[in-house]
Amino acid sequence: MVLWDGYVSDELMGTFAPIVVYWLYAGFYQLLPLPDNYRLHTRKEESEKNLVPLAVVIKGILLQQLVQAVVAHLIFLVTSNASSSGVTVQPSLPIQAVQFAIAIAMLVMDTL
Repeated sequence: MVLWDGYVSDELMGTFAPIVVYWLYAGFYQLLPLPDNYRLHTRKEESEKNLVPLAVVIKGILLQQLVQAVVAHLIFLVTSNASSSGVTVQPSLPIQAVQFAIAIAMLVMDTL
C-alpha cells in the first residue's frame, strides 16, 4: 500500500512522478549554496559559458516534459490490459525475465 493508493492511479504516478522529482532536485540544487571547490564549474565560469537565457532553458525543459508525459500516457493507454474488475494482472517473474531478455536482445540486434 502506498500513500497515493485510492487517490491517483499508478499510470498518472508513472507519468508525473519523474517530472516532479526532476523539479524538486533542480530546485534543491539551485538553492543549495555549494562552495566553488565542490562545484563542477565555478559560478564565474557558469556565467561566462551559459549563453542561453534561463527562460529559454525552462521553456525547453517544459516542452520536453510535456512530450514525455504525453508519450508515457499514450503508452499506458495502449499497453494497459486491465481486467473487468479493474485490477491489472502483472506477469510472473520468469515471464518478466524472458521479456527483459528479448528486449535486450532486440536492442543489441538494432545496434549491429
